[in-house]
Amino acid sequence: MLKIKAMKALIFTIFFITSPFIFSQELHTLEGKITDKHGPVPFANIIIKNSSTGTQADENGLFSIQTSLKVFTIEIQALGYLTNEKDISFENKTSLYFDINLDVNPETLNTILIIDKQSGLTRRTPYALTQVEMQHISQSSNPGGIAGVLKEQPGISGAELGPGIVKPFIRGLGFSRVVTLYQNNKLENHQWGQDHGLGLNGLGVKSVDVIKGPASILYGSGAIGGVLIVKDDESYLTSNRITGNVGTTFNSASNGLRTYGSVGRKFQNNLFFATDAAYENHADYKDGENRTIGNSRFNYNTIRLHAGIDKENYKNKLSFTYQKQNLGIIDDNEMLESLATNRNDRSMQLPFQEVSDYLISFSEERFRERVQTFLHLSHHFNDRNEIEEEFDQLDLGIKQNHTFFTGRISFFPDSGFNHTFGVQASLMITANKEEAEEILIPNARTHDMGVYYLGSKQLNKFYIQGGIRFDYRNVEALANSQALIDYGFILPGNPQNRKLSTDFSGFTGSLGVSYRFKPKHQLKLNTSTGYRAPDLAELFSNGPHPGTSRFEVGNANFEREQSLQTDLTYTYTGSTIGIGGSLYVNDISNYIFFTNTGEIRPEDGLEIWEFQQENALLYGTEWEVTYRPFQNNELQFRATAAMVRGELKEENENLTFIPADQFGFDLRYTPSFSKNTQFTAAINHTSEQNRPGFNEMSTPAFTLVHTGLSHDFSFEKGTLNTSIQVKNIFNKNYVDHLSILRAFEIANPGRNIQLAVRYQF
Repeated sequence: MLKIKAMKALIFTIFFITSPFIFSQELHTLEGKITDKHGPVPFANIIIKNSSTGTQADENGLFSIQTSLKVFTIEIQALGYLTNEKDISFENKTSLYFDINLDVNPETLNTILIIDKQSGLTRRTPYALTQVEMQHISQSSNPGGIAGVLKEQPGISGAELGPGIVKPFIRGLGFSRVVTLYQNNKLENHQWGQDHGLGLNGLGVKSVDVIKGPASILYGSGAIGGVLIVKDDESYLTSNRITGNVGTTFNSASNGLRTYGSVGRKFQNNLFFATDAAYENHADYKDGENRTIGNSRFNYNTIRLHAGIDKENYKNKLSFTYQKQNLGIIDDNEMLESLATNRNDRSMQLPFQEVSDYLISFSEERFRERVQTFLHLSHHFNDRNEIEEEFDQLDLGIKQNHTFFTGRISFFPDSGFNHTFGVQASLMITANKEEAEEILIPNARTHDMGVYYLGSKQLNKFYIQGGIRFDYRNVEALANSQALIDYGFILPGNPQNRKLSTDFSGFTGSLGVSYRFKPKHQLKLNTSTGYRAPDLAELFSNGPHPGTSRFEVGNANFEREQSLQTDLTYTYTGSTIGIGGSLYVNDISNYIFFTNTGEIRPEDGLEIWEFQQENALLYGTEWEVTYRPFQNNELQFRATAAMVRGELKEENENLTFIPADQFGFDLRYTPSFSKNTQFTAAINHTSEQNRPGFNEMSTPAFTLVHTGLSHDFSFEKGTLNTSIQVKNIFNKNYVDHLSILRAFEIANPGRNIQLAVRYQF
């Protein structure tokens, strides 16, 4: 019923957008490229002065705008750059092309640049921040979705259960230690199991801002390893005509096909509407030995709807997202007895997961000269089924309702001492389905409440920022439903009323400073605390986990994890060379980990795994060097390196799921004779992981080579983006250390030819 309503809403939205009558008149086309001395400036805004007409450059700095005016002035605006103006006159021409160069704004460090409206986080923060653009045509080809793109960045990895299930790791921490914000909603649907992926694709997404390190002061429980801030593509807000795109991609390793489209429009009365839709379907993938890995198939369909008001000092946005995923579960015995069928078989086979998500959110922001406010309310319903034995039999079924609220007010007085006050609250209700054959965790209600303060001050070349936060969480486990009673589920201590309540509370804080001692050199030093309350599985698990050979046992007496990280970051920005590096140490008290007890349950032969808690230490470094040998920036070389170590302090043992050392070298070439063409090549080396944690094995080193070519074709009414990427050119057979399948010697995908085409209008 909800899907039917969503489709009706989509049809109504498209009809409403396209219904206004468009008068026929002669149009002139202005095209060009926005650059600085280093190369293209992505996503600059190009506005025709004294009108509501405008557009936004793409990730390569390219733009196209149509108007009936013959003589006018355009204004080019981009974050961190001085505004540029250019007079345009078509005379007897119908089209013009210009290269427009922008100068860096020397006062950028002294301006208020809020990058996350929910928390008030600014670009001047001493946190280690990375922005990953998702709009390039090659990014839309990645079968791992957002997490698959992110894990190609230094310091970010991915735990995989096949290409369709990827969980991001930041500096060796993942699962429920990384917070994901999507539509400004704090996602909770994927946290409690290592075989549950992030579940997000790049549909309608412009970029992802990655905070590396504890950020619990702004985002509460779970932000102990970092934060992913997923930002929507709202390019339609810069134009008064219908804008959008439609495209398709192909992945040869899995014969995967993805078709997607977006359309949006802002009207003269400041109302805007937009919609996005996608369908993706993959067969089983092939590894480096051309062996088909059975039941690695997956598919999903997604629809997104947006509407709101966008004014100069006020904006609100109502969004709805529906996504349905079917995810094959690769069997532990796949290498002995494969579940593979014919090469292009896409139908679901046992076992598999069926996951549905419904997310509705409303956000409102107001801007005044010295005050900014933000309010957000969202509700997320997650319906998760795991089907193992029979198609008409539900082995594990869980429903989760999560209501989330956040509010912020920021003050920017003349003194330059800025203040931000924020509050967050949520209610999460988790319930097992009555028809489920197996039960892993009890029903539960989780209440969260947090308040925080963030202050900042610019003192000459120093920017100082600090804050404090208090959080309270109550978790009430309920085993009193008839389904749990009949199943025989027992809470720890076996309370008579079959209820158990536990509380977590405490303070977190952050203090950091950034220092620009020369125009091209900057240092950042930040000390942050973070925390994570144990999730339901860690506290109350007491049952078999479908799709695995484990009987999982939690511990209701766990304390909350508490981290203290110090992070030192250095950046150098020169005309030909850029350098960035970070050193960090993260000390975590009460670190929770999962381990095999070595015991076997006699009644069903399942291995008994239990959660344990000890103090841990993680430390590492990340480096990135870019070199542009020519002034025209046609050619760019980049080298990256990332290393992380993790250990239990008392036991002097290595932590599990710690990625191997990684080194990368890539180049990008944009020839002067074809500005719309880009060639890329990369070599990524992953070292041997010879520091395995408990129940882990070492994984050997491997080197992957990639290449790609993209070209944009410009037409009168749009741009056709094309791309061909070849991943793992030499078909290397390898197993990544973070692969959840490594224990069964199931390799990652082999050579993958990605073809993509997209038309932007």
